[in-house]
Formats: sequence, structure tokens, C-alpha cells
Amino acid sequence: MIRIAYIVSRFPKLSETFVFREVNELRRQGAEVLCFSIHRPMQEPLPPDAEHFLKETTYLWPPHPAQFFAGMLKFAATRPAEFFGTLKLFWQHAPSLRDKKRFVLHFLEGVYLAHLCKQRGVEYIHAHFANGPSSVAMAASAVSGIPFGFTSHAQDIYSDPLMLDLKIAAAKLPLTISSYNRDYIIENFPVENAARLRVQRVAVDLAHFRPRRSTETHEESPLILAIGRLVPKKGFIHLIRACEILAQRGINFRCWIVGEGPERPALQAAIAAGKLQDKVNLLGAQTEVKKFLERADVFVMPCVLDAGGDRDGIPTTLMEAMAMQVPVISTNVSGIPELVQHEQTGLLIPPANHEALAQAVCRLIVDEKLRQELAAEGRRHIEIYHDLAANTEKLLQNILRQVSGNDAGRNSNEPDSFDSASLSGRVSAWRRKVFAGTLTLQFA
Repeated sequence: MIRIAYIVSRFPKLSETFVFREVNELRRQGAEVLCFSIHRPMQEPLPPDAEHFLKETTYLWPPHPAQFFAGMLKFAATRPAEFFGTLKLFWQHAPSLRDKKRFVLHFLEGVYLAHLCKQRGVEYIHAHFANGPSSVAMAASAVSGIPFGFTSHAQDIYSDPLMLDLKIAAAKLPLTISSYNRDYIIENFPVENAARLRVQRVAVDLAHFRPRRSTETHEESPLILAIGRLVPKKGFIHLIRACEILAQRGINFRCWIVGEGPERPALQAAIAAGKLQDKVNLLGAQTEVKKFLERADVFVMPCVLDAGGDRDGIPTTLMEAMAMQVPVISTNVSGIPELVQHEQTGLLIPPANHEALAQAVCRLIVDEKLRQELAAEGRRHIEIYHDLAANTEKLLQNILRQVSGNDAGRNSNEPDSFDSASLSGRVSAWRRKVFAGTLTLQFA
């Protein structure tokens, strides 16, 4: 059908299950997907459906020396305008000397990726995350002529955006995972044609994450479950403080927090300070979250903005819980209200408000009817908007239209190249020609 290259920072990765499940589904629907990763994966457990990627993924860094230099020489000689023009583009848009080193490295990785893609007959390059991976994809596309697209999520928009407006202009298919992200980008970056930026929602496998059987029984103590990396933006410290309030009020419960990360010592200290050792447990990273969701009575994701402005997009674990008809509680951060609609598909509270969180948890613990109603509506919402098969089919069809040049949703007056004059105030012909695929480099 089509040969697609997927490029990410680290692959496979336990906290980014949505990437390898999207790849698996694309393959199931007939696409040939080659996986590339800038860095090698961390030492961490992986789900069974991700382990095969360890052997088949091509890692760009450190590069294979002969292949790396062959790619540099090839494109510098055969497409000098694209090669040197793209290098200059990256250099000039780096805001600091430290960033210049990073941007040049992304350029070199991109040329290396372009060389490998040309060798393997790749027809389209897709990057997950709009920072490093999409910089590499944009460079690869510029020097090779292979079209590219990307999906932006959260950290790559709010705390580490790299040439985001240029990427939206240059990409055939610039995507983001929520309407909130799309509105934020349009309001905060000089995007010349907002219609090009589309929403492609993260999705879950509804056949795998099925509602629990009604015959299943739970322990006497209601189980509050949270799953995610132990980092500040997940807000787990507020869940622990809410649990302290519940314990003080005599509420019977257990709380499991599944995940690993740098916040573990602080969370463990908060558990000890609240004398919650017999109620709250940090269970570490787990490869299969479904077995925990099957036992949960309430799922909590108390997301916040961290000190650097980073935030979650829409946590995949929320979707998985809703798919299994576990009632959810989260915060009105970022795109989460598009998924968790208050009093309909779940409960929403203000971020960093452990009193409100304790009240919401208590409400679900004591109100079985509300739990059932929210759980049923949550599953229905996932079936409509976050079905992996349907959303991946939409993505694949969009990619096919872009590669064939038959994108009905595109403005026919929109040029293939882009003009970065909105950033610098100057019309530089060489910048346009880099992405137009010409060989003549002109300087305005």
C-alpha cells in the first residue's frame, strides 16, 4: 500500500504506548511502517506487543559511520541547495548557542534519516512529537523531497517548542491531539494558515480494553487507582493529600499509584507524613495496566501545570480506564475536558485542589448509581472518539491523500512551499526554495 517511516525520540517506550499501538494498527490495515528512533530505549519493562520493536527499530544515534557520511556526501553533492539551505535555516532559528548545537545535531540526524529512507523506499515520514523528532523529520524531508508530517502532544508545545510554525507550514500533515492544543498553537505561534493544523486524537484498542464483566467482584475496600509517570505534572502529590483527608474522615479505601519516576521519594515521604502506609501504595512501573483497571473502583488522574509550564495533553490511561467502564476523576487542564466532561463522562476538579479531589472521590465511593452512569457514558465517548481502528484508518487515509496530492481538505491556493517572513520580517527566497525542492539557492 504505502511505506511509511515513523520517527520518535526513544522507541519503544512504556510511557508512550500510543505510538507503538498506532504503528501496529497501521500495519494491520495494510501499511508498511519502518520504525526509527533518535535514541535507544531506556532499560524498562515493555508490554508484549512492544517487544518486537527492540529488534526491528533503526536507531539514529550513535549512527553507523559509513552510512552517516555516505548520506552527508550524497545530499551535499546532489541537492546542495536543500542541504545547505536547511542547515542555515536550522542555525538561524536556534535562539541560543546551546540551541544551535542541538538544532545542527537534529539536522545531521535528519540527513542520516533521509539517506536511510531513500535506501528503503520510504514514501512518507511521520514524527511523533513536535520538538526533536519533527525537527529530524523536517530536515529529512527538506533534503530528500520525501513528504513528512507530525503529531504534537503536550511537552513539545508548552515547554519545548522548536520551530513549530515553520513545521506546520512545511509539513504535509501537521496534527495535534486536541482542540485545546490547536487553539493554543494558533493563538501563540505565527501560524499563517490555521486550517492546515488538524486534530488527530490519541486512541485505544477497544477490543483489548473492554468493560469488566458484571460478575466480577471487588474487595471490601474501594480501590482508587492512578497510573502514570511519577513526575510533577501528573499531580499525584495531591492524590496522596486527598487520601489523607479521606482517612481523617474515616472513609474506607485503598489507593494504588502505578508508575515510576523522579517524584517517588517525595511521594513516599508524603505517604509517611500522612500515616498512609497501610492505605496508599506506590507499585512501580508495570507493563500491563489492564489487570489493575479490572480491579479499580475509581480512576484518578489529578493533572497540574508544572513549574516550567509543562502539562499533560490528554493522558492515555484516562481513555483506557473509560474504555473499561471505570469511572474517572481528573482536572480541567489542557485538553482533558474534551475527554472527561463533567458530570457526563467523569468528574472534573480544579488542579492542585486536594480538598475538591477528596470530595469527588468520596462522592463516587458512596454513589453507586453515579459510578455506573459515568462509567457507561465514558465507554460510549471512547467508542465514538477514541477507537484505535477508526482513528488510525483516518490517519492512514489522510497520509495517502497527501502522498497522492489529492487532499480534498486542503486550500487549492496554498503553495507547497512555505515562507518564513512572518518570523523574521524578511522574504528570503532561499527558505522557500528549500522546501519547494529546487536546486537553485538564492539569497534575498
